[in-house]
Amino acid sequence: MSRSLKVAISPCPNDTFAWGPLILGEVPSRLPLHFIYADIEELNHLAQQEAADVIKLSFFQYALLPRRKYRLLPIGAALGYGAGPLLVSRKPLSYEALQKAVIGIPGWHTTAYSLLRFFAPHAENLKAVLYSELMPSVNRGELDAAVIIHESRFTYAEYGLTALIDLGAYWSEKTGYPVPLGGIAARREMPVRALVRGFRRSLRKAWREPSPALQALISSHAQEITPAVQKSHIQLYVGPDTYRLSSTARAAIRYYVHWVRSHPMLWKR
Repeated sequence: MSRSLKVAISPCPNDTFAWGPLILGEVPSRLPLHFIYADIEELNHLAQQEAADVIKLSFFQYALLPRRKYRLLPIGAALGYGAGPLLVSRKPLSYEALQKAVIGIPGWHTTAYSLLRFFAPHAENLKAVLYSELMPSVNRGELDAAVIIHESRFTYAEYGLTALIDLGAYWSEKTGYPVPLGGIAARREMPVRALVRGFRRSLRKAWREPSPALQALISSHAQEITPAVQKSHIQLYVGPDTYRLSSTARAAIRYYVHWVRSHPMLWKR
């Protein structure tokens, strides 16, 4: 291949952990890869614009893309088994109070947004905020509540916040499926076998022989700098489905995608 493939991923520990050995050159790649890092909502916009060859995106955004653009790969996925985005606030809020509360979300194209709609379709005042600013905004009283993602689920108490509900657990309780959070997609015309093999080599290396350079890479991009928080995040969202999508994961993704496409109120604002 004459040009480098543009691979767009998030700076979150689950992505930098899994891709890290490839990024660092610790495992060989048959393809020239150029990595960029972006907030999940920015990644969703890049997917809309077809601005990357390989991209991490919310499953909500994947459900809305024209099917000719990208295909989902069987690697790199994050699914929540009884866990997912949290709805947090400074003080208790009743379910009814969510209707008028100002609630921050990490983007209009995120799975987190759709899970809030699944839980509280009556919520009227939603505001898109960069995910790293959600907890500080609630702490300052600029938001009544927020849907937090990534490492934030482990640190919200440090901001004086309380969890109202785990939206991922709620989804699983009501549907019987794990919640599909994010996945890896590639341009449909792109041959992906070598990429899939390279990713799996990278993830095996990260699991079996994590290097000091890998930990440094993770820490340099993570929102939360505490290694213990980064490790907890990785353990929660990097698992067998990250290496290869299971039949359960595939069924969960099909169910979720059908649900999104069947509810225009989610994506027609």
